[in-house]
Amino acid sequence: MSIFWISIGMGIAVAAILALSSVAFTLEYAVSRVVNLAHGEVLTIGAYAAYVAETTFHFNLYECAIVATIFGAVTGMALNYFLIERFRGQKSLSTLIATLGASLILQNLLLIAFGGASVSYAFNQGNLLHVGPFLWTTLTIRVIISAVVVAVLIYIFLQRTKIGKALRAVAQNRELAQVSGIPARSVVMRTWATAGAVSGFAGFLYGETIGTITPTVGNGFLLLSITAAVGGGLGRPYPTLGGALMLGLVMSIAGTYWSSSYQLVVAFGFLVLMLLVKPNGLFVRGKAQTVRA
Repeated sequence: MSIFWISIGMGIAVAAILALSSVAFTLEYAVSRVVNLAHGEVLTIGAYAAYVAETTFHFNLYECAIVATIFGAVTGMALNYFLIERFRGQKSLSTLIATLGASLILQNLLLIAFGGASVSYAFNQGNLLHVGPFLWTTLTIRVIISAVVVAVLIYIFLQRTKIGKALRAVAQNRELAQVSGIPARSVVMRTWATAGAVSGFAGFLYGETIGTITPTVGNGFLLLSITAAVGGGLGRPYPTLGGALMLGLVMSIAGTYWSSSYQLVVAFGFLVLMLLVKPNGLFVRGKAQTVRA
């Protein structure tokens, strides 16, 4: 088995988690036009909620995933209700700074509660398996399957449900959607709950994959989520999935053939290149700037 295919397999595993985080980020942007700098802390809260459930209440793997999802949804709704809606109509810079403040507050609350030392889950990583040209653990396979299932559920949610169609209408034009009888504020709240739930679940998958978590683990993942969302097509969930896959593969290959310490550098190089070549996103056609869910 070649090192190249092993790196591709690792890239797919990273992209699976990154796809969930970046899609949640892009959904928040689609309905609120907000670059949520507290997004990484939602992932971290989900990861720590699962950690507490596992170590204190001895929940199993699937129960911990549910706990992380619930705490992520609650955090997402709280951010929208207490922060985003309060700044609606204000300058985008004001909202950006407000989300940065929320990020710092949440991060320091986690530091107070859990300390700065890393903690880890006790779940078994499983055995190494050869899957075609790839080398994955059973845990990695579970993570990839989980990410695919959630991505399919997001597609069904957006395309086949009434609330999903309302979300797309609000993303296109909130004022027009309200005039048409769509309860825009309720739709936005549900969207943030959905995005928070996906983020919390992604945080649990990330903590389960890397083995350890810290209160600052969301910082790097926030930057990667922004890179994937912008590189694929900010505000557009499906192109964002493509951006996450591309970024995961690029980072993994760079880490294999260059150095893992330069993976973030490669990620931002990818972002700069996409902004220069395709400023609307790699997988977005034309030059339209309209945000679409």
